[in-house]
Order: sequence, then C-alpha cells, then structure tokens
Amino acid sequence: MRYKGFESIDNEGQKELRLVFPDGLDRHFFARMYCRGELMDRAGGDPELIWRSLSSNFNNIKLVAPHQVHGTHVIPADSSFALPLRPEADGVMIVPGSDSLASLRFADCCPVVIASDSPVPWMLMLHSGFAGTAKNIVRSALSSISGWYGEAMGKRTYGWTGPCICKECYSRKKDDPSTINALKIYSPANHFEKNGMIHFDISGEIRSQLMQCGLPYDNIFAVGDCTYCDNDFYYSFRAGDERSRIFLLGGNTTKEA
Repeated sequence: MRYKGFESIDNEGQKELRLVFPDGLDRHFFARMYCRGELMDRAGGDPELIWRSLSSNFNNIKLVAPHQVHGTHVIPADSSFALPLRPEADGVMIVPGSDSLASLRFADCCPVVIASDSPVPWMLMLHSGFAGTAKNIVRSALSSISGWYGEAMGKRTYGWTGPCICKECYSRKKDDPSTINALKIYSPANHFEKNGMIHFDISGEIRSQLMQCGLPYDNIFAVGDCTYCDNDFYYSFRAGDERSRIFLLGGNTTKEA
C-alpha cells in the first residue's frame, strides 16, 4: 500500500499509516493512523485505553479525544479539553502553542488532516463521514481558520484524506431523509444509483470540498483503500468491527515519539 503523502509501517504487528509532510511543515507537525493490530484490538476503540499504552512514547503528554457526534464542531488541542474529559466535537485544531496531542477514531468514516505554515503554522484533524461530509465540516472548519488568520488557503496549504468506505460499498436507501438531504449537497460526480440504492463517494466529495475551499489539486493526498474491502488492514463498522477503531494521532513535532 503505497500512496503519495503517506508511509505504511508494520510495527511488530501494529499497522500504521504516517502522513508525509512537505518540507517546512514537517518541522511543525506530525500525524499518523494506527490501523488494525493487537494494540487497537485490545483497546476496543477506547481512547483512554489506547493512550494508556501509547502515552509513555510521547512523554506522557495529555491527549484530546473528543466524543464524536458527526457534527462540525472543532475544539483546540488544549489540556482543558483533554482526557478524561470527552467534549462533543468532530475536529481538533493544533497550533505551535498547543499543550496536548489530538486524536480521533474511525471505522468507515474518513480521517481528514489539513495543514499549513501560512500565515502561521496550523493543523486541523477532522472526522468526516457521510453525515459530516453532508454538513461540510471541511468548509466549516476552514472558515474558522480564515476568520482567525485572514486568507489562509493557498499554495502552502495541504490536505490528506485517509482510508474510508468506498462508493461501491457505501449505499443508502433512496427514500431515507438523510439520503434525500445529501443528494442536495454531494456533487453529482460523487453519487450514483444502483439497484434502487444511492451510493456515495465520501472521499471524492471531501476532495471536492477541499478544492472548493482553495486547496490546489496537487496539494491533496488520498489513501485509495476501502475500509470494508481492505478489512484485514483497517477497521470497518459495516464489516463487523463494532468497537475497534482506526486511531488518528497528531500534534506538534516537538512532542512526537
């Protein structure tokens, strides 16, 4: 599994995908996804159990691990939001002054990381599944960035979309209210009808949303794997993984193991 912008690692049976940041950004941030493996199996999706095993590798720094509700709220990677607190949010914002690491969990929804060093270094980690994508958490989060830093998008802004369920495997009933609403939001290129069901390309729609927010096409890196099809490497709720989750961890490089 080789994709531009990502590095695949097997760490003693624990599979990882590490984001490869461009020169300059790599001095500020890191992000990695812990995929299927003994550690993630044992933790069963519980961020406190995961961090109990990993925190010693990161100088026992605190971890922000929000309770994800398929919304658009973003919180800072700040110790006032850290475990054991679990505030409701689907995104975490990291800046050089952040005193905690950030995490999110996935099992078919799409991990999204957006980072820039312009006009100052910042990184967003987002949980964007079918519902979050329909609510355009990408635009909501980036609008707040632009509000803080002025016109923040441009050539020095990059986006990464991790593994999620593919358009062939993700379908919904045509008459479901959420499907009807999503059809008004998703680009026609990112959904189709088959056997009376509507299929949605979540990753493709997120790429479209990133580009609509000003990210250049070549600055967006995507993992093409499907969590359902590639269930031996990833966790998938639809494939039967009810508890275990892909664990996205990120923060300042000064706190990286």
